[in-house]
Amino acid sequence: MPVAVREPAVVAVDGLHKAWGRGAARRPALVDVRLWAAGGVVAVLGPNGAGKTTLLRCLATLVAPDRGTVHVDGLDVGVPDQRQDVRSRLGYVPQRPAFSAGSRAFDVVDVLAAGKGLGPDRTRRGASWEALVAVGLADRAGDKVRTLSGGMVRRLAVAQALVGHPTLLVLDEPAADLDPEQRVHLRHLLGARAGTTTTIVSTHLLDEAAAVGDVLVVLDQGRVAWTGAPAALTATATGRVWWAEQPPAGGPDLRLAWRTPSGWWRCLGRPPAGAALAEPTLEDAYLLLVGPAGHA
Repeated sequence: MPVAVREPAVVAVDGLHKAWGRGAARRPALVDVRLWAAGGVVAVLGPNGAGKTTLLRCLATLVAPDRGTVHVDGLDVGVPDQRQDVRSRLGYVPQRPAFSAGSRAFDVVDVLAAGKGLGPDRTRRGASWEALVAVGLADRAGDKVRTLSGGMVRRLAVAQALVGHPTLLVLDEPAADLDPEQRVHLRHLLGARAGTTTTIVSTHLLDEAAAVGDVLVVLDQGRVAWTGAPAALTATATGRVWWAEQPPAGGPDLRLAWRTPSGWWRCLGRPPAGAALAEPTLEDAYLLLVGPAGHA
């Protein structure tokens, strides 16, 4: 089915604040978050509770921030009429997709396609079928949700997000429950859309973030701790990773250390004089950025 070429959405987040709870118990989830994206894939990383899901729900127009703005193609999601226009450009996968257990896989996608107003019945059904084909579920189109595995349900949620070729995809942990082959397929799907779609995806998997993300955004305690290319983040760990034969003593110079299968200890922080430096990895840089201090 031919599809008109569209430009990827331009996403601008400025000074986003969001807290949960009441009164003195309010806990900040996002603090002065700023983000800009136009095309490609932005991978959002961070420890549990860092604010990843709250950020994505704000981008998906499901949560209103306490302060700050979210604009998509210049449209303010805080303005009801403009928010509806943003939703017409949006595909979203929540952290925990939930569908009626008795619904057929095809109907799950087709109902959302109808909600998006995707043309006459034949055109809409074609778009729904195309989305199921894209995620490898065409052979399960007539099956009920209750018969699908966890990974298939996740892929069904991705199919919903893809239907109608949105120019903005907001995907919360889309690789969860997927096996390695399916993760590679998801990477291909997202990469193939990089020129026509802006994709913002959260993940707790560093290898997944490095594989799909043109840009990494690391959140820590609700704040943006890093924005940039994966290679640039890895480079920040240069000269800060070393090997030790014995368990290192704790102290202010040691951020983290663990025993490797070789029997040597990989250490992160400020190396002692004469230490055998190691080539840094993305994991090293991430742990130096958000990991605990002095833990061996």
